[in-house]
Amino acid sequence: MLDIDPQIFSISRPSLENYRAFIQRDMIVETYRSSAGEMVSRGSLHRISINRTAHNRYAYRFGTGSFRKVKRAPFTLGFQPAGIALEVDGDEADYISIFQSPNVYSSLVNGDFDPEHLAGDALSAITDPTTLQVALSLVLAVEQKERSDPLLVEHLGMALACCVVRLLGAAPALIGHRMTSENLRRVIDHIENLLGRADLSVEELAGVAHMSPFHFSREFKKAAGMAPHRFILVRRIERARLYLADGKETLSSIAYATGFSSQAHFSSVFRRLMGVTPKEYRHSVRI
Repeated sequence: MLDIDPQIFSISRPSLENYRAFIQRDMIVETYRSSAGEMVSRGSLHRISINRTAHNRYAYRFGTGSFRKVKRAPFTLGFQPAGIALEVDGDEADYISIFQSPNVYSSLVNGDFDPEHLAGDALSAITDPTTLQVALSLVLAVEQKERSDPLLVEHLGMALACCVVRLLGAAPALIGHRMTSENLRRVIDHIENLLGRADLSVEELAGVAHMSPFHFSREFKKAAGMAPHRFILVRRIERARLYLADGKETLSSIAYATGFSSQAHFSSVFRRLMGVTPKEYRHSVRI
């Protein structure tokens, strides 16, 4: 089981089966089957839980409040705000559990989402298909670590936060300045100069544009015609094509020189975008 730094998030829970986990920057994604028993948790991250199977017995309390017994239907989303203790006593169930930084949520709303002061029943809702699909896409990152794209995972994290605040009754903020041509050029230059960095993030690019990550993603897509993570992937593949045509570097070296986490991830993306493998492309341009 993944060891979560107790200074970030402290959690005690029953035994877990089929546990898998993925951690990227300030986000942790877990899938598991929880045995019956008690869970106690608290930390500096928001925790989103979706039970994939129903609870027939489920009782919870936030902070020092009273326990409340409820029937928890399958695909119920529960939200535990950062800094608020949660205790649960329930029977076994399959779970998706996602930990996220509160900063992701503060970039989406303008004071309309204050989860620390919501009542317990307002912190859960039946998951809608869109939210579930985003959560399941994050689960794929757990199952395909070698092929997962950090930028896409970051985007999915922001999409999940957007879905969560809508489910719980708030609306994402849509205000902010537009992406100017000068701003766009500055962001693109930043991407080109740091294309080989695997940890290049939307949050970093948003800082270059002086926007929140959520607003930046919307404005960049309007200005560039594609989402930031897609734009970066395309530019990485274009750079890789130059290396492949030159013929001096190994496929592994090209993968890392263009910001991919592994040769397998590089080959998977290259084939998806180009229709051939890097090896096949190299052969075709050097005949």
